[in-house]
Amino acid sequence: MKIRTLIATASLVASGSLVAFTGSAQAALYTTCVGDGGAVTVTNDLVVPAGKSCTLTGTKVRGTVTVEAGADLVATGATFNSTVTVGENAYLDLTGTTVKGALTTTSAFGTHLEKSSLKAVDATGGFVYAVDSTLGGNVTTEAGELYVSGSTLSASLTGVGNQYSDVYDTTVKGALTVNTNTLGGVFCASEVYGAATYTGNSDSLQLGGDGLLGSCAGASYFGGDLAVTDNTAQAVLDNAIVRGGLSATGNNPVLVVGELARVRGAVTGETAAPAASFSRSAEKAAPEDRATGLAEKAAARAAAARADAHEAGKSSL
Repeated sequence: MKIRTLIATASLVASGSLVAFTGSAQAALYTTCVGDGGAVTVTNDLVVPAGKSCTLTGTKVRGTVTVEAGADLVATGATFNSTVTVGENAYLDLTGTTVKGALTTTSAFGTHLEKSSLKAVDATGGFVYAVDSTLGGNVTTEAGELYVSGSTLSASLTGVGNQYSDVYDTTVKGALTVNTNTLGGVFCASEVYGAATYTGNSDSLQLGGDGLLGSCAGASYFGGDLAVTDNTAQAVLDNAIVRGGLSATGNNPVLVVGELARVRGAVTGETAAPAASFSRSAEKAAPEDRATGLAEKAAARAAAARADAHEAGKSSL
């Protein structure tokens, strides 16, 4: 095993290559990771170079983390004390990991979060697939895919211009905004305590109970006002309590409100009762199908990243 260190401030142990260097005496020290990293502390910034793969297990990084274009970072039981940035077609996979700063992705392949804790998330492009995680700041996604399940968000959740924005068994303590999603979205067995807005979405919106996208076990709660406006999606609200008012203007077709929906405030706009029981057509992807697709996509990329990191480790022996 070789660890190449040009300027070292800590002992680094890996089966691959953790290389610390700086461009000048005045520049900040940073560490590159290509291969497998173990339970060590990186006292400076960590960079996964473009097109390379890095796996970390129990690693602590005190500085920022950058995953460059086309690179992969798979971390388990890690702690990142600062921000994480993910570049174009890059991939981030975190399990049981704590990120104390914000996560920013730009045209990334995707981000998979499992039993992890993060601050804010700002993702443009690619997918965000969060399961059983805690998100402490605002979560904003645009022009990608959003699926959140079994998680707690301390602030707002926004999905704008995505393919879809699906929320399952999740608590959102701030506002919820789902706008201009081409395949609509699902809000199932979840709670949102701020205002909720669904505007300009297409295809299908399933808010609360059963709908065109499939079944939903468990009631939902909207703690503030709910606005479902200017959508061309087939939209259904059922098995949910809306503590505030409901705005349902400009929808074509009109919003369907089921028998199990309870709206405490005023209702404005046009709504309709369900015409018949819902039956999902074969060509529509149910939320569980979306989740399965994302899980398979994430698993394949993570497996390839681990294989690449292992090969990098062998080449450094």
